Amino acid sequence: MQYTSPTYGKISSIDGLKITIDGKDGPVVAEVGAGADIVVKVGETVAKDEPLTTNPNVGGFGQEEKEIVIQDMQREYAYCAIAFALFLSQISFVLKKKQFEKVQLAEGF
Repeated sequence: MQYTSPTYGKISSIDGLKITIDGKDGPVVAEVGAGADIVVKVGETVAKDEPLTTNPNVGGFGQEEKEIVIQDMQREYAYCAIAFALFLSQISFVLKKKQFEKVQLAEGF
């Protein structure tokens, strides 16, 4: 869960998992859960509903967003060749079946 600021104000202190925000109506303490990475610093001004922590659902297991190469081009070409060969074989099976049905009708089975 990503924790957000409950009010507009200035960060006065960060004590473990408690973030104190000095707002118009006095200090407000926002508690964040364990494991959340706090992204604000003491002295920063935050708006209402501004993120105080990172979103823990992004990435995972130390992953970061990076450029991803899905496949090697040789694999892509091989996949296209196999798919085309399967397509042709399926068409040939259908045509052979139609031919066999015509022969059966002609012979009167």
